[in-house]
Amino acid sequence: MMRGSLQSLVLAVLTLSCIAGGGGGGGRVAIDQGAAGSTVRLRQGQLLVLSLPGNPATGYRWEQLPGAEPVLTPQEDPHYTPAGDLVGGGGSYRFTFLARQGGRVPLRFVYRRSFEKDQAPAQSFEVTVVVE
Repeated sequence: MMRGSLQSLVLAVLTLSCIAGGGGGGGRVAIDQGAAGSTVRLRQGQLLVLSLPGNPATGYRWEQLPGAEPVLTPQEDPHYTPAGDLVGGGGSYRFTFLARQGGRVPLRFVYRRSFEKDQAPAQSFEVTVVVE
């Protein structure tokens, strides 16, 4: 009886590991603003998690520019996390992408106010993503 329970437990752990890792290529690669200008290499099925600093209280938001599809596909809406308890303080935005197919694409973002599209962005971010 104990042996059957142990086998079930091992099978459950392995199944959860595959689900958490995304199955196929599995795993995740996390980058931040320090990766700007670099090349990021992924395997199909991996997640790319990008964190960029920001402060929505200022009216600025990170906006993804076209060009990464269909190699990378967003997995959720951007998520903002404040750095502390201070109202109006800064924090970071998190963007999560799935490496869906092989290719080489730019992943580009600009930091600007939505009502100032005709003005240069306050910041920009770009990496080249290679999915094998």
